[in-house]
Amino acid sequence: MTKYETVANSLADRINNHEFNETKKIPTEDQLMEEYNVSRNTVRNAIKILTKLGLLYPVQGSGMFIRESRKCDTVFLSGTRGITKDHPGNKLTNKCLSVEIVEADDNLAQIMLCEIGTPIYYIERLRIVDDIPYAIEYTYYNKNIIPYLDKEIIESSIFRYIKEDLKIPFGFSDKYISARKLTDQESQLLELEKNDPAIIIEDDIYLTNGTLFNSSQIVYNYKLAHFFMTVE
Repeated sequence: MTKYETVANSLADRINNHEFNETKKIPTEDQLMEEYNVSRNTVRNAIKILTKLGLLYPVQGSGMFIRESRKCDTVFLSGTRGITKDHPGNKLTNKCLSVEIVEADDNLAQIMLCEIGTPIYYIERLRIVDDIPYAIEYTYYNKNIIPYLDKEIIESSIFRYIKEDLKIPFGFSDKYISARKLTDQESQLLELEKNDPAIIIEDDIYLTNGTLFNSSQIVYNYKLAHFFMTVE
C-alpha cells in the first residue's frame, strides 16, 4: 500500500469514527504533513482519494470539509474499494463456494486480455453483511499476476491481501451495470424468491501499467444494495 493510500485509509477511519464532527473539516495540509510525517504531495493525493469517495469537499480558502449527504452502506461506483471498505462498522463474512485453477480458452482469454493457456483462478463466493446474504461474486484472477490464493485468503479480504501482502498497486477499473433475473441457485444463496430481480456489476480491474488482472461479475441482493458515485 502506498503512503497516500495509508493516509487516506487512516483519515477515512477517523471520519467514519466522527473524530471531526465538531468542526466538520479535516486538519490543514500542513497539520496532516506533520501528523503523518509525509510530504505535501502525499497528503494531496490522499485528499484526492477521499474527495472522489464522496467523503470530502473543498471550500476555497477554508479547507476540506466532510460531506454529510452520503448514505451509509453503499457500493462506491467511481473506484475500486471492495465491500469491506464500503461497509465500515458492519459485520462482514465471506463464504468460499468454490475455487479452481483453469487454463484460459479462447473465450476466457478475451475476457482476461491474456494468452490462451494462461492459468486463471476462478472463484465463487458469497458476501454476507450483518448475517444477511448480500452478494454473490464470480471472479477471475490472472495467476501469473496473483500467484497464490486459497480458501483462507478468499474468506478474508482478497483486495487487502493483494495490496498489503503482495504489494500490488491497483490502477483503474471499468464497471458495467445491468439487471436480470436470479437463477435458482442464486435465489437460494441470497435467500430471495425465484426469478427475483438481480442487480449485476461487472468489474474489470487493471494494474497501474494497464494490465488486467481481475474480472468479476457481482450479483447483488436487490433489497440491500445501494450504489453511489460522485460527479464533478
